[in-house]
This record gives sequence, structure tokens and C-alpha cells, in this order.
Amino acid sequence: MEYKNKDLIRGFVWSGLDKLGVVFLQLALELILARLLLPKDYGVIGVVLVFISLAITFSEGGFSNALVHKLNRTETDFSTVFYFNMITSFLIVIIIFLIAPTVEKFFNISGLTLVLRVISVSIILNSVVLIHKVKLSIAMDFKSQAKYSLAAVFLSGIIGVYLAYHQYGVWALVFQNVAMAFFNAVFLWIGFRWFPKLEFSVESLKSLFSFGSKILASSLLQAAYFNSYPFLIGRVLSTRDLGLYAKSNQFTLMPSSVLTTVLQRVLFPYFSSHQSDDERIFGLNQLYTKLSCLIFFPLFFVMAMVAQPLIIILFSEKWQDMTGIFVIFCVAYTFYPLIVNNMMMFQVKNKTSLFLKIEILTKIIGLVFLLATINRGLIAIAYGILAQQITQFIITSFFVQSVLNKNWLEQIKIILPFFFFSIGLLFLIRIGLDAIPLSLIWKLFLGLVFAVVGYMVFYFIFYRKDIMLIPKMIRGN
Repeated sequence: MEYKNKDLIRGFVWSGLDKLGVVFLQLALELILARLLLPKDYGVIGVVLVFISLAITFSEGGFSNALVHKLNRTETDFSTVFYFNMITSFLIVIIIFLIAPTVEKFFNISGLTLVLRVISVSIILNSVVLIHKVKLSIAMDFKSQAKYSLAAVFLSGIIGVYLAYHQYGVWALVFQNVAMAFFNAVFLWIGFRWFPKLEFSVESLKSLFSFGSKILASSLLQAAYFNSYPFLIGRVLSTRDLGLYAKSNQFTLMPSSVLTTVLQRVLFPYFSSHQSDDERIFGLNQLYTKLSCLIFFPLFFVMAMVAQPLIIILFSEKWQDMTGIFVIFCVAYTFYPLIVNNMMMFQVKNKTSLFLKIEILTKIIGLVFLLATINRGLIAIAYGILAQQITQFIITSFFVQSVLNKNWLEQIKIILPFFFFSIGLLFLIRIGLDAIPLSLIWKLFLGLVFAVVGYMVFYFIFYRKDIMLIPKMIRGN
């Protein structure tokens, strides 16, 4: 399929509305829920979601990316993946039902068995619409996905807030998660009329699995790595510590992940259509590296600069202990979209073996950091995550440039000015705010003003021409 510039821009707009609309709505709902619930409630749901996220990743099997990447895909391919995914999901749910009591004993959390069994229903609900999402992504129809996602988040959010207000505790979060998966599935089946054929091809499955298996292994490795943090924190530290970690992670990694997904959902099919043109891919990769820096560095560093007043005002004083790890996470996850973009390049170039090897290497490094810091508290764990993100970015950047036959410093040279300026501005504003005895509102206001002015001056002096390119891109020039 050939994609024109207008298709790319339209994809960005609607994919952005889908993901950004969802994340802003979720964050607004979280502000309400955080005031009604306790950190330990989020700790319990954090333990449960470790198993659910791994299960969903495994059930998808890497087939969604395989279908997008395959240029001569057929309806037989779609139907085969649909049936295989459904069977896998049901088997996983049965396994979760059986191991739930053991999980409760391991974490010593009363009532965890029922919570885990109920929320596992969302695995099946996600599996029934996998192909619907794939087909919409291939067609770059992110408008429909935006409407369905926003409606599902809104309705499930109402349920969650209602239950939290009536003191249902962790069950408010459980039913919010299940309801969101349910509404999203219903809207996709009603709004996008696709039904599987009564066909199942073993050859098709083998063909797709040859590409998707390495993506699956990488996705499982990444999911296992990220979930090892809540798993070990919940086991070694406490559910309260896990709640603080989960909330900090949610308000840093989630925005970074969502914004990155907006880019990847549109760029992957677009880049895949140019997979044989290295110069074209390199130019686009460099351009979107710079655009990512222009967006992500101010977004996350500004949050870090005003972290203390922001957290207390939004969540209340019972969450103020998350300030330190929140600041470190803001710095760490500025690298996340750059890492994901680099990893996408390996898929585009069909270097899935290299993709998997790099994932294994970087996650082993991250696991070493985690094991070295787990007994030293949340701040030490956060610094370990920062070290892992920087290390993974350097490694992925080196290999991407090697695959494209370019100097490995090309991408790093784009990022260094943003990083050093942001670090300097972070220290100046945080030292200034700590030294002046002001109310929380004034600290938040002045911090935001100085941060925004600082970035505006920096961009005006050094990146004025790059910013002027954005309107031209939108017009498709």
C-alpha cells in the first residue's frame, strides 16, 4: 500500500487524538481517583497488572506487527490469527484462574485471588478485537479508534469514580479496567464490521510467526522486564511503596508511551512501505528524532521542575513521598520514545534477530541495575531505571546507524544539546524554588513561567528553522 503525505499527517492527527485524548481523560480521572483511594490500593492493582500485561502480550504473539509488515496479506491471514489468538487467550485465563491462590500467598495480599481472576476477563476482551485494530491501523483509520477509545475510557472512568466514591477501594480500579476493555470491544465490533471467515491456515500461521515470533520474544522480554519492577517492589518492599512507584510511573511512562505509540502506529506502516530505501528511512529517522526532542524534553523536564507543588496540589499530601522518584522518572523517560523509534527501525528493515538480541542485552543490563538497587529503596531503583534508559538509547542508536550504514554519532549529536540544556534548567529552577519561601501555588506558577520562557528562548535561538518546518509538514509540502 502506498502512503501519501496527507495520509501520514491525517494518521498523526487522528492517532494523536486517539491516544492523547485517552491519556488526558485517564489522567483527569486519575486525579479524582487518587484523592479517593490510597497508595496501597494502587499497589494491589499494580501486582495484578503484572500478570495481565504479560498475558496480553503473550496472547497477541507478535502477530499484529507481522500482519502490518506483510505487504501481501489476505483475509485467510486475518482469520487464522483471530482464531489462534482467541484460543491462546482462553488458555491463559484458565492458567491464571489456577495459579491465583499461589500468587496471593506469594505476595501475602488478602483477597488477591478474586481480584486477579476477575480482571483476567480483560485478556479475552482484548483478544476479540486484535484484528479490528490491525485492520484500522493498516488503513490508517485512527479516527474510528479515537472515537471508540475515548468513549470506552469515559464510561469506564465513571464506573471507577462511582465505586471509589462509595469506598469500594481496589475494586473501583478492577472494574474500571474490565469495563474499559468491554466497552472498547463492543464499540469496535459494532463500528467496524469485520467477521472472521471459517478458515484456518497452518501455512499462514507459520509464515506470520517467522516474523512475529522474534517480536513476541522481544515484547515478552520487555513486558517481563518492566513488570519485574512492580513484582519485586511488591515482594521486597511494600504495597504502599509499590503504589508510589506505580503512580509515578503512570504519570511519566504512560504519557511518554502514549505519545510514542502515536508516532509508531503511523510511522511503522509508512516506513515499512519504504523499507528498501535506506536514505529515505535515515532522513525520516533523523527528522523525527529532532521532532521528538522538541516535544518530549520540555514536556518531561518542565514536570520535573515543578514536581513538588504539582504533586501535592493535584494528588494531596498523602502522595508527596513520590516527588523524588517522579523527578528521576521524568528525566529517564525522555529517552523512551527515542529508544522505541530506534527499535522500530530493526522491524522495518526486517532485522528481527538483531532486534531480539539487543532487547536481551539491554534488559539484562537493566535487570542488573534493578537487583543492585532493590534493597536500597525507591530512589535508588529510580536512578537504576535512568541509567538503563540512557544505556539502551546509546546501544540502539549505534546499531540502527550501523544497519543504515551511517555514523553512529549522527543521532546522538541531535540529542545532546537538548539534554544538557534541560538538565541545567532543571537544577536552576529547582534550586530557586527551594530557596524561596512561597506557597505551593506560587511555586507552581513561577516554575512553569521560568521553564516555558527558558525553552522558548532556547528554541528561538537554536531551533527556529526546525520549528518552522512543522507547518510545512502539516500542509504536506
